[in-house]
Amino acid sequence: MITFEQGFEQVMAHAAITSRNELVPLDKALGRIVASTQQSIIDVPGYDNSAMDGYAVRSNDIALGVSYCVSQRIAAGEAPQALADNSIARIFTGAMVPAGADAIILQEDAVIDTNQKFASDSDSESDLKVSFTELPRSGQHIRLAGQDIKKGAVVVEQGRRLTSGDIGLLASVGIAELSCYTPVKVAFFSTGDELKNPGETLSAGQIYNSNRYFLAARIKALGAIPVDLGCCPDTEAATREYLISASEQADCIVTTGGMSVGEEDYVRQQVESLGSILFWKLAIKPGKPVAFGNIKGTPFFGLPGNPVSSFVTFHLLMRPWLLKTMGYDDSRAVDLSQSSLGSVAAKAAFDWHNSGKRLDFLRGQASINSAGEVTVARYQNQSSGVLSSIAQCNVLIPVQPGQQWQAGDTCQIIALSDFGELTLIN
Repeated sequence: MITFEQGFEQVMAHAAITSRNELVPLDKALGRIVASTQQSIIDVPGYDNSAMDGYAVRSNDIALGVSYCVSQRIAAGEAPQALADNSIARIFTGAMVPAGADAIILQEDAVIDTNQKFASDSDSESDLKVSFTELPRSGQHIRLAGQDIKKGAVVVEQGRRLTSGDIGLLASVGIAELSCYTPVKVAFFSTGDELKNPGETLSAGQIYNSNRYFLAARIKALGAIPVDLGCCPDTEAATREYLISASEQADCIVTTGGMSVGEEDYVRQQVESLGSILFWKLAIKPGKPVAFGNIKGTPFFGLPGNPVSSFVTFHLLMRPWLLKTMGYDDSRAVDLSQSSLGSVAAKAAFDWHNSGKRLDFLRGQASINSAGEVTVARYQNQSSGVLSSIAQCNVLIPVQPGQQWQAGDTCQIIALSDFGELTLIN
């Protein structure tokens, strides 16, 4: 049995970023991981434009109490003429500022000097005259070309997982498709003749297979492709057949159960027969019987059959491996090095002493207290058989052997979300 830090280091050492990538249309790219840094080929905005409805003026020419002729009307999408001498231009939000103008005066600060309709309702304003109640300053209410994004600026970096905001940003600079890493295929199956699928009738001694469904959901949520092989019968021949099949159709293999030393546990022996196991047990709680190795060169994760242990070990080991392999570049996703198991500091709302010899990952509920501090409470029932704790908790709390603290002491917490975001409980 090795320490968690040793096991994590071995797992991450075998996480090589995939070299496979593909061009993805922008409307299909949400959630994909960018394979090459994207730069803008244009300025955004591409031209000086008005931030408000009003009048484009040459600021040095404007005086109070003087009426100016409206020489043109400029709507968004139109190419204006240069501003004529001693004139102003009616302009609308987003419209190009004419050459010669250096300020926009708000329409609220304008006084129409004739009985004609307001400028926005008129197609011809050659005889319209306007005076102003406020003097402009140069540059007011003008959005300059390149103010948002300069030509050549990086808009999305390699390794970023695209959000809806990123999609909009890429569209704004005219990028219609971009190179993204090809999703990793993850083959998985459960072991145990006692397992039944939801919707089926349970007989005596049988339970529903929650691992199968949580694995499919988490693999998909991380952007990988789940290859569900179902539930493997508890026989040596079937286990071997399932492992070989998994290695032939996926980039990674995950199993749940079958890693103990019982007479009906065949996974470990078959993995050793078909490939190799780098480690089999970790000094952690929950999740001691977890394995990492390969089958014919295909990475293999053997997770415990216990649902809580399976979930925790997936989160701590396989999730960061998978994200790194798929090119995801975010330190929050893999910040589980020897020096820092947790990425966020919190104030403990409970007393605790880890009197055991294994690194304990307590399930906890992080929230904000009345003083605005991040606090974390320990979930009352820490049994590895209480799957409801996973659904009701948002963090893990690593506690080293022999470590103890009292309420109010600082501890570290690890977010239980897929991409490391910490959503606090109200």
